[in-house]
Amino acid sequence: MGEVSQTAPAGVTSMSAPRRRRLVVPESVRLLMQNRMSAFGIVLLGAIVTVTVLAPWLTSQSPSVPNSLPGQPPSWTDPLGTTDQGFSVFSQVIHGGRISLVVAVTATLIAMVIAITLGLLAAYSGGIVDDAINLVTNIFLVIPTLPLVIVISSFLSQTGPWIMALIIGFTSWAIEARILRGQALSLQGRDFIQAAKVTGESTFRIIFFELMPNMLSRIAAGFAFVFIQAVFYEAALEFLGFGDANKISWGTTLFWATNNSTLLQGEWWHFLFPGLAISLTILAIVFINYGIDELGDPRLRQTGPRKPNVLKRVFWPRSAT
Repeated sequence: MGEVSQTAPAGVTSMSAPRRRRLVVPESVRLLMQNRMSAFGIVLLGAIVTVTVLAPWLTSQSPSVPNSLPGQPPSWTDPLGTTDQGFSVFSQVIHGGRISLVVAVTATLIAMVIAITLGLLAAYSGGIVDDAINLVTNIFLVIPTLPLVIVISSFLSQTGPWIMALIIGFTSWAIEARILRGQALSLQGRDFIQAAKVTGESTFRIIFFELMPNMLSRIAAGFAFVFIQAVFYEAALEFLGFGDANKISWGTTLFWATNNSTLLQGEWWHFLFPGLAISLTILAIVFINYGIDELGDPRLRQTGPRKPNVLKRVFWPRSAT
């Protein structure tokens, strides 16, 4: 008997053939990368984080052990120069970014959790709950944050990185809580909120599963704003001597540069490079925020080719118009 052909008919796909899964890029990520400014910010921030994570592999010099002659300018041996004690500034900058970024992220998460919870609860509950939350929020809004952080830190015997993150987080939530409350009030009368109330859903579920998902772009923008504040406050506290001077971070590097009077001695590199690291981190978040603006407001998106005026957009952001 002749052999039966096993060839599948044309157009019929074999059931055993594996299907290739296409990588689906989230719409929010695609929009952020399409915006030139936010794409630049993402790349810059990614580079900073990568350098700090890979710090032990990028240099063999310890940030807390003197390995070179003191007060040396940048050279091939020490790319960013050395301190008055012979520490490598390059090693201190890339290792110090770990503590500075972790403190800033932790403080931002604490502040945003408080802001989201209080802002949305005040808008949804109303009445005496709204009045009480508004009273506390107004108190924190009236008191300048940096002096408040300095006063709190001065009363503590020890202010390590985690204590500093708690102080910054618990004092930086008020502005975002007020903004989120206002946006939640505008959404409270929508049909999907009323439908959730009619079906008997709990307050917790309505706040965190109905209101919050519709405010993600504003929450992301708030996270960027608070993160910028946290980076600045962390560096400012350590620069003023309220941090743990034995921990290597961008702020403590500036603190020791001040104590050693490096500018009076012409050792500019001890100030310049940690300050530049702080500035570039803040700049990266500012650029990312332009893409977040477009996520929240589709009217800001432009489909055609564009040549943005970078200086105008940096010094006069859309939120100011």
